[in-house]
Amino acid sequence: MKKVLFGLLAFVVIIGGLGYGWYNTSYGGTERYVKITEDGRKKVIKADSGERFTDYEYEMTAYDKKGDEKEVSFTAQHNLRKNAYLKLIDNKVKGITSWEEVQEKDLPSKAKEKLNQN
Repeated sequence: MKKVLFGLLAFVVIIGGLGYGWYNTSYGGTERYVKITEDGRKKVIKADSGERFTDYEYEMTAYDKKGDEKEVSFTAQHNLRKNAYLKLIDNKVKGITSWEEVQEKDLPSKAKEKLNQN
């Protein structure tokens, strides 16, 4: 009975570890921060159905919590608010996978310093 429980526990731990590794590779990444200072570049996309969608493309310098910079590009479905701070998730494989607005007080100090130099 103990061997069965131990085997089952080992199986669950291995599957959980593989699942976490897959999730982190697909959706995780480095947190980077940007400050929106200008409007995005408007891009109209036509779907196969003929429906048109408007995206706004941004290309800018982002900073991680250590203050290291990296050029990033991402899109939004609306023009983002000027002087807004965003936290981006930069995946090694997929690039920027998500973004969310954050308050200036929530920025890491090194990133805040770099963003406010400009």
